Amino acid sequence: MFFVTRYYIKWDKMNEYQKWLLSNEAKALIKRFEKETGWKYINTYFPILGFGEDIIEDWFEVPNWAALDKSRTSKVWQEWSDKTWDFMDMTRSAPTVVYRTTSDVMIPAPPKKKK
Repeated sequence: MFFVTRYYIKWDKMNEYQKWLLSNEAKALIKRFEKETGWKYINTYFPILGFGEDIIEDWFEVPNWAALDKSRTSKVWQEWSDKTWDFMDMTRSAPTVVYRTTSDVMIPAPPKKKK
């Protein structure tokens, strides 16, 4: 299962945020978060060349629904939020999504038409 959190970064903070994400501090924080929750950080994605909205996405692989619940009480998640708060553009909201792979999802067929 994949947890995708989407958000906007202030334009004047975009470069600084990218540098922070690539820093040893951020990498260590992510490792601690993975250990605490059982989640696996995949990467952070930025849109390029003006394609689509300027929404940033953090992708995580989450082993099960119980692991999702662990983020609610995660001290590292709160620390991560504190460290990145000033980068965030809180004037705009973006949806968070949970995905499953094609083989994991159950899609019901439409009902048979009655004659």
